[in-house]
Amino acid sequence: MQAVFSFGNMDKEKLIDMLKGSSKVVGSKQVLKGLSEGTIRCVIVASDADADLKKSLCAAANKHRVPVSYVSSKKKLGEAAGVEVAAAAVGLTSVEADI
Repeated sequence: MQAVFSFGNMDKEKLIDMLKGSSKVVGSKQVLKGLSEGTIRCVIVASDADADLKKSLCAAANKHRVPVSYVSSKKKLGEAAGVEVAAAAVGLTSVEADI
């Protein structure tokens, strides 16, 4: 079974605040590495990311019992993470803001 965490009705500003207030890694390779090292507490995946990539991220998160949530696009996820490029995934290593 896939672990899925939902931000419910969290608006974009709340998501941006949460990402800004949390330690994180950006990008699918860094997220997968962090999952294998046990440093990721929550994974956020862009819905428009490659299907195989989403499967591998979700499988790795499930294996390590880490919750997964989705956002609408790589562009929005990159912006929310504070990077100038689109991001398929972000892994939160600590969550400072209430979610």
